Amino acid sequence: MLLERHHRAAWLPSSLLLLGLASCSGDSGNAPASNDDDTATTSSGPTSTSGGPTTGPSTTSSATMTAGIVSVTSSNSTSAAAATTGSGGGSAVTTGGSSTESAVSVGGSTSAGETAATGEATGSVGGTGGSPTFSTPEGTIPNSPQPGSAVDIPLSSWPDGLVSPTLLEGHQINQPQVFNGYLVIAGNEDFWIYDVSDPTAPDLLSNFSTPGRTGAEAESHTVSFARYGDSYYMVTIGGKGIDTWDVTDVRAPQHVGKLAVPGTNYGDYTEAVWGVAWQGQYIYVGATNNGIKVVDATDPANLSIVGEVPTSQYGGVSAGPVEAVGNVLVVMTPKESAGIATLDISDPTKPTRLASLTSSTISYIGMFYRRWAFLISPLRAWDVLSDPSNIGSGSSPIAQMNHGGAEYLSFSDDYLFLGHVRTEISGTPGASKIRVGNNANMQLESTVWGRQDRGGLNDDQFTIPFGNLLVLGDDQAPYAGWVIAAHATDPDTTPPEVDTIIPKDQSTVATTSRIGISFSDNIELATVNGASFIVRPVGGQPLSGKYGVRMGVVNFDPDEDLQAGTEYEVVLPAGGIADYVGNTLSSEWKSTFTTK
Repeated sequence: MLLERHHRAAWLPSSLLLLGLASCSGDSGNAPASNDDDTATTSSGPTSTSGGPTTGPSTTSSATMTAGIVSVTSSNSTSAAAATTGSGGGSAVTTGGSSTESAVSVGGSTSAGETAATGEATGSVGGTGGSPTFSTPEGTIPNSPQPGSAVDIPLSSWPDGLVSPTLLEGHQINQPQVFNGYLVIAGNEDFWIYDVSDPTAPDLLSNFSTPGRTGAEAESHTVSFARYGDSYYMVTIGGKGIDTWDVTDVRAPQHVGKLAVPGTNYGDYTEAVWGVAWQGQYIYVGATNNGIKVVDATDPANLSIVGEVPTSQYGGVSAGPVEAVGNVLVVMTPKESAGIATLDISDPTKPTRLASLTSSTISYIGMFYRRWAFLISPLRAWDVLSDPSNIGSGSSPIAQMNHGGAEYLSFSDDYLFLGHVRTEISGTPGASKIRVGNNANMQLESTVWGRQDRGGLNDDQFTIPFGNLLVLGDDQAPYAGWVIAAHATDPDTTPPEVDTIIPKDQSTVATTSRIGISFSDNIELATVNGASFIVRPVGGQPLSGKYGVRMGVVNFDPDEDLQAGTEYEVVLPAGGIADYVGNTLSSEWKSTFTTK
């Protein structure tokens, strides 16, 4: 029997308030793990340190097909559609830096220095009355031309590739993200939000730490966000479980929820959490050797585990990063193991195995992009969404590429950014920019050198691209902080494309289904609302619900179960959903499904 869904009051978002991977403590992707460095992590604090740009076994794969779960659907986006986002204003209310008052002109009148900008723009849908309109982020992510001397340069010219000074030196940096037009730097239970509208001088807006932070192993290998009406939330990894934050006001984030995950106790690649994916009402947690946990987050301040799946039930794959895409959960391993699993989450609290594979080649981490799951060392890719009940074997990836010392990866517009490790563990600081073509074929295009003046002791493993810039962060002692570098000369004018939707087009699914879409680029949550991501009975009114985003995957979770025997359509209007720098879908996109 299905667990009854916790219903909230229905809402139609009509306005947007704009207030608003284990560490490289294992010194090599193939070396035994160690926590020694992490126990010496510098304690959190609101001060950023800035310097000028530095010049000086067997494989298995089997499952029973579950009908109506997946499809790969081509986007009909045809042209670039650049959009300029407005910037919010108001005075800073927490430590960490000042914010500059600025005029906001987004879909209406202009006002100066408002604490909360509406952040809404009139879209092609919405109509009259209280119907929702497109929303835009408060902050601005830069997307300006970069000089040719900054990109694809020889190693000897590495300083020319840097755009920002080094920041947060002495602090451990893990996975960066972009949210609401701002850069979120996630560390070891320590977090910072920056205004990077001027990438040469990032402005620290807030710094916040997990209550009870000890500095022991609790790294942010993944971060995920949710939108409940006009409120924004973030889920992060803690030493003993997960934490939720209200980040509606980026200058004063509030800790709202804490949940202990059984078996988690400041571990590295076991007894730890490596994956969090907020889909809507539920957060899926990759708890390494302790399997998958399903967390009810109907109220982000009152979290509870409502489902648990041990690794033995889905092929023995340790649960590292996880990705929820509609009715499919993709599970990838943390370091010191190698495997991928897909699970049916049509009943969201009872994930069941669709397929799994393991490999005798040990990996460092997995990551998801479009329809592919990647494992590194070497880089290998498997198609996990075209048919999640048949994902292949561990010895037969659809694509593979050898590379130098590296550990973590991010994606944007069919490029993979592979963060390098330090010289002492057979690496070179910086990152590789790798073209990811059809069927995940990979080809090295260029190198972003990062900082080469640290005696090779810095790692630039954690990256996030936005526009033609790349953030590189270091999580290894002595902790070289983070920096922005250039990876392309021209601004990014490529619109995001839909890769895969689940449920598949014209399929028949359970009434408990959620709708997930993977894109070709990372998506700005502030542009996802009832106007830009529409789910409705064909010819009927849009459903109310919650949205979840993790990099390039967007999910919609209806507030109420779907009606039985009903045809629904998913509509993404042109000009609505946008990537980090404001490129929007250039034409309308649609799909339909029917409930049992």
